[in-house]
Amino acid sequence: MCTFNGILSEYPWISIDSFLEANCQVSRVFFVSHIHTDHLRGLDESTFYQYTTNNPSIRIYCSESSRHFLSILPAYKHLSKFYSIINVNQPLTIQNPTDKNVSLTVTCFGSGHCPGSLMLLFEGSHGTVLYTGDFRLYSHQSNRHRIILSKKPIDTLYIDMTFFEPSIRQLPQRKQSCQKLIHLIEQYDNRYFHLKTSARVGYEYIYTSLYHHFGILIHVNHEQYHLYDCLPQVQQALTTDGSRTRIHACWPNCSHSKFSIKIVLSVLWFTLQQQSNCPLIRIATDYYRLCYSLHSSYNEICTFVKQISPIRIHPIALPSQLTSERFNELIKQLGIHQNQTNCFASNNIVQQIKRRYQMTENTDIDDDDELDFGFHKNRDNNEKQLYKRISNLQQPSNKNEDLTYQ
Repeated sequence: MCTFNGILSEYPWISIDSFLEANCQVSRVFFVSHIHTDHLRGLDESTFYQYTTNNPSIRIYCSESSRHFLSILPAYKHLSKFYSIINVNQPLTIQNPTDKNVSLTVTCFGSGHCPGSLMLLFEGSHGTVLYTGDFRLYSHQSNRHRIILSKKPIDTLYIDMTFFEPSIRQLPQRKQSCQKLIHLIEQYDNRYFHLKTSARVGYEYIYTSLYHHFGILIHVNHEQYHLYDCLPQVQQALTTDGSRTRIHACWPNCSHSKFSIKIVLSVLWFTLQQQSNCPLIRIATDYYRLCYSLHSSYNEICTFVKQISPIRIHPIALPSQLTSERFNELIKQLGIHQNQTNCFASNNIVQQIKRRYQMTENTDIDDDDELDFGFHKNRDNNEKQLYKRISNLQQPSNKNEDLTYQ
C-alpha cells in the first residue's frame, strides 16, 4: 500500500507521481514514473489544472510512451502541452524554477513494471536519490542496474516494497505464468477465453506471447487498442473485432460467449492466500486465477537493495500488515540501519485495503489498479474466508486523520 506523498524530502521542489494540493504548495517540477492511476494522484483534478494555469512554465517529465498514453487518455490529455519526455540513460539538468541557482541532474532507467515505467536518479547538492517507482527486476536485470549505478553511491533509495514480506520470497516470472496460461488454452482448443485484467497497461507480454504461439489476435476495446499506437509490436497482437478471435481481454467485463473460461490475472489474491508459488489455480468450473506480478518479490527486492547499497531507505509502498518494528528488523538484515516510523499509517492502509476490495466487487467498474483482488461472483470457500477477513479489518479510529497516503 502507498506510503509516499510524492515529495522528495531532499529536493521538495520536486514531486513524483502525486499532483495533489499539498504537492502544488511546495513543488515546481513534476515527474510521472508510469501511468497506473495510483501514480497519477490529483493529475486529473481541478486543483492541479488551476495550478498549471497559474504556472504555465511548469513541466511534467515522463517517458515517451507515458507521454503518448497521457496525451490520449480523456482524464489527462488536457495537460498535453506540459508533458516533457525524459530519455533513458541520458542525464538531464533541471533548474528549480523559483531559484535559478539551484539545479540537479536526473537520469532515468527502465523499471520493468509496464511500458514506459521509469526509475529516476537525482544527483544534486543535497545527496544522490534513486526513486524506483513500481518495479519488477529479475536478478540479471538488477545486476545491470548495479553496474550502471556502481559509481554513484545512493544516499536515499525511495523503493517499491509492495511485497517486502518473507512469506512472498518468490513470485512467478512473467514467462512462467505465460507458459501456464498457454498450456491451459492448449487443452481447450474449441473454447472461448476471457482474460480479466485490471490495469490499462502491463499485460503486453501475455498478449504478444499468446499471439505468437497461437497466431490468434487478442480482443480489446478501442481505447485499449489505440493506447498502443506507439507500440506497434504490441498492437499487431490485438484486435477490436471480437468475432475474429476466441481470446478476449476487453476489460472491464467482456466475453463473446457466456460459456467462456474466465482467467483472472492478479497477484494480491495469491499473496494473501499464501499461494504465490502456484502460477495457475482452478477456483471453480471454467474459472481460474493466474499469478501475474508487475512488482518484485521479497527476494528480488532484497537482491536489488544489496546491490544498490543505499545509506537510507524510504519505502513508497509496503505490505498492508507490515509494522515499523518488523520493517526495521528486515532491513537491518540487508545492512541498512535506520529507524523507520514515518511511513506506517495503519488506519490509512486498512482503508486502502477495504476500498480496493470494494472497487473490485463491481466487475463492471472501469478501474486501473493492477493490484486489485479480482474477486468473482462464484467464490470458493477460500475467497469467502478472504472476504470475511477484509470485511473485519479494523475501522479507522480517528475520522479526522490525514488521508494523504491514500
